Amino acid sequence: METTVTLRPPFEYSIWVLLVGIVIFAAFLFMFVWVLLRILGIERNQSDPSAKKENRFSISSGYQYIMKQKYIAQIQMLKNDYKNGKVSQREGFQRLSLLIRGFIHDVTGINVETATIRDVKKLGIKHLDKLMEEYYVPEFAEDGRPISKELSESCETAMGVIRTWT
Repeated sequence: METTVTLRPPFEYSIWVLLVGIVIFAAFLFMFVWVLLRILGIERNQSDPSAKKENRFSISSGYQYIMKQKYIAQIQMLKNDYKNGKVSQREGFQRLSLLIRGFIHDVTGINVETATIRDVKKLGIKHLDKLMEEYYVPEFAEDGRPISKELSESCETAMGVIRTWT
């Protein structure tokens, strides 16, 4: 039994259809990334090529205001917990240090959560090295050792630095 049906060659697009498709895809991808960066409030800092590599991006003033309010509220809660006896002074200094480091990370993009004082001084972040020096001894003090700094005063200092952060 013989069949009279023959197969046709595959349907081919001309090259211009492929190029138009690639251009449209690239345009949509560019618009998606641009909108996403605007929504997150991240702006690439490419205007100064001599800028340090740690200053990878800057944030919008609205986002910075929100971060300031968030961390000031958290430090205020820590201060209240300390006054009410819910946290010890050493634990309070440890939490305060984490809050300050978290704030710096959120507003600059630089990971300072595990940085030492020496690392922070090399980065040149304004006020952070002085705050860390103030909290370093109480943060790592032994449990029985008296701490000369008062946590409430340190919380006020930290909130002042956050309020004036630019």
